[in-house]
Amino acid sequence: MVIDAHVHLTRPGYVRRRFLCGNARMAASLYNRVHKTSITPDDYIEMVRDRVDPTGEKLIAAMDEAGIDTSVIFGVDWAYGVTGEPKVSNRDQNRYLAEYAKQYPGRFIPLAALDPRRPDAIEQATEAIEEWGMKGFKLMPSAGFKPNDHVCFPLYEKCAKWGVPIMFHSGGLEFNWELSSPNLIASAAEDFPDVKMIMAHAGLESWEQCRLACTALPNCYMDISIRQFDYQINRRKFYEWLRDMIDWTGPWKILFATDAPLPTFYLETREWVDAIRNPKTDIAFTPEEREVILGKAAQKVFGV
Repeated sequence: MVIDAHVHLTRPGYVRRRFLCGNARMAASLYNRVHKTSITPDDYIEMVRDRVDPTGEKLIAAMDEAGIDTSVIFGVDWAYGVTGEPKVSNRDQNRYLAEYAKQYPGRFIPLAALDPRRPDAIEQATEAIEEWGMKGFKLMPSAGFKPNDHVCFPLYEKCAKWGVPIMFHSGGLEFNWELSSPNLIASAAEDFPDVKMIMAHAGLESWEQCRLACTALPNCYMDISIRQFDYQINRRKFYEWLRDMIDWTGPWKILFATDAPLPTFYLETREWVDAIRNPKTDIAFTPEEREVILGKAAQKVFGV
């Protein structure tokens, strides 16, 4: 079984232009580095618009082509702390994802994007889990809060009660990136050992912090989304990095993920799956390690 642990299913009106502009400069630079082009940030925004998927048909087709059985889907709650509410409210976005998952049984695991500082955060969380059947949460600390701040604790307490995991954005250079430090997520994980906490992107530039946390704390995990860029720039170094992460944490702490649709600009989903299933290197990865990373670890985390 192959599970993509990090996917954004977007519709028109889900994010405001300020969010896109905040990411476009760096994203365009990375795109140019991979493809040896010279697109502008505005060019990149237009490319993003082409990836909007109102019906989810593009995502289903990409999953089928890549041999992905299930995707973990969620939005991004930038609205409360950064951009203001988009045309489609955060609550309505979560509800749509819950409904979409029900339309395609077994294909999707929906998480609710939520800023824990929202005055109605617990009400939204309860509705998402108990009424809509969502399977956990996606938190974006760089929207303006620390993962180990007490404002998050009521949500963590609920997650412990419900037995559901939390996906955190970790690392990065955009917005308040220092708030997404793996060390801060690890601090929260120490305080709430019954809650599985996943560090998206393996901490990006802070991957050593992520590695240590996932080694030391039973409830810390990582996904390898956006690492497509590393793979494209230097495959040998990417596989050396992945081998090192497995040797430290074991394969059960590592989840295959894409962060689709945007990183598919660097590498198509089918190629990213194949990069893990059939490593393009003489560095050894056992069949069991590859199976665990591609799906078994995510099955354990999300209770599939």
